[in-house]
Amino acid sequence: MTPTLKTKLHVTTDSRFLPLLQDSVRILAEIGGLSGRDILALELATEEAFLNIREHAYPDGTNGGVFLHGEIAAGELRLAFGDEGLPFDPAKIEKARFETAGGATEGLGLGLKLIHHAVDAVRWINQGKDGKELRLVKRLPGSDAIQAPAPQSMGMPQAPMQRYAIRPLQPDDALQVSRMFWLAYGYTYRFEQFYRPEGLLELVQEGKLVSYVAVAENGEVTGHAGMLRSGQAAMAEMVALVVSPSHRGRGLQAALTDALALKAQEMNLFGLSFGAVTSHAISQREVAKFGAHPCGLDLATISPFGFKALGLEGMPPQRESFLHCFKYLVDPPPASVHVPARHREIVERIYAKLQRPLVPGEPDRRDMPGRYAVSFNKMDNKGMITVKDADSRQWREILRATIDLIDIAGADLVCLDLPLLQPQTSLLCEQAENAGYHFAGIWPHEAEDNGDLLRLTRLSTKIDFDRFQFFDPFAREIASYVGAEMERASAAAAAL
Repeated sequence: MTPTLKTKLHVTTDSRFLPLLQDSVRILAEIGGLSGRDILALELATEEAFLNIREHAYPDGTNGGVFLHGEIAAGELRLAFGDEGLPFDPAKIEKARFETAGGATEGLGLGLKLIHHAVDAVRWINQGKDGKELRLVKRLPGSDAIQAPAPQSMGMPQAPMQRYAIRPLQPDDALQVSRMFWLAYGYTYRFEQFYRPEGLLELVQEGKLVSYVAVAENGEVTGHAGMLRSGQAAMAEMVALVVSPSHRGRGLQAALTDALALKAQEMNLFGLSFGAVTSHAISQREVAKFGAHPCGLDLATISPFGFKALGLEGMPPQRESFLHCFKYLVDPPPASVHVPARHREIVERIYAKLQRPLVPGEPDRRDMPGRYAVSFNKMDNKGMITVKDADSRQWREILRATIDLIDIAGADLVCLDLPLLQPQTSLLCEQAENAGYHFAGIWPHEAEDNGDLLRLTRLSTKIDFDRFQFFDPFAREIASYVGAEMERASAAAAAL
């Protein structure tokens, strides 16, 4: 294990000091064993952080201070770039990363992309009179921050039968939760923060995650489940359902899910979404028992899982897909949707399963300017285009963004999310499907306007539908429909 190492550096915004900052970061990265490519990316991120401070913290040209705090600990390289300059709203900086209006990237998009692609975690911190910081975390190769045992899940002895307590996560639980994720998934789980105790606790402290654990009589943390919230909608995504291999088969997943559902009702949430893997049907069975219904397929969304204790380790790798499900905790509200006529039947069946009535939508308002956001997840090699205000006149810009994500960024897939409340969505869907996108399903209440999203997907990697496993018969129907639509969209694109 790399010993803890700390360094501090204080310079001014004079550009002659930039190489000194980069040298410090490079030396720390070399000590941490990072590759030359990763080191170069960190040097570029350091330059972007320095220039951002100089241009935005001290916009009047003042030769202000720049602070660098570097640390190697717990298998991570941590960098904090601070200043005592002009206050700002980090939310606006984050929004400017990929937001586009009229096809033009706003503000600091490119620089922040370089920073986000260089590291594993980025966080902006306002400290009041003490200024502000940009904190970066880069996981080091061969990290032994999680001291997990050798992968012997199939042969791990079962723990004695006992009682379990279900309660909110406490700070001392975080490391045990991270170890459980390694036992279940290796280093392939979709949310990398759960491998870092600090990252897990940050999500809880920021109010983005409600985290519950199952605790055995000897104090061992034996299970975990969480509710992840993003945006302002009164719903959450159920995530991070994991049970220690020695304590499986004892109803802990159901107990955790029930406890979180009660918490969701206390928080006045009206619904919960679930993403259950398609490489096996075990988690889908638990989701179905809870009363959640299939809505769509999140195809090839992350790198292949390496599930342990399920006998799947020897299978050829394939990017993992998820069955998207939703459960209402209250009476479902009426839904208004705008989709092409050919999708109307499957959409109506999805809403019928949710016991949600459909009502006529609003008339078209063509004077509404289009607005969309583009992002790329380097870790998952996945592009996202989220349309916030639908405008079919912007299709050429959206197509250009799609091509850039695939040809320049190298995305294995691009997801296009369209707001179903808005009439122009139907036209955008037609244009997208003529260019290789295909229907993937409905994501309830995840649009910025609090309506539902229509998820379209364009794959640039192969996926074998025959390897999907489903517990719910309707999930198989959705998969069959999505597979047929993928073939139809590919044929339409090839004919152009």
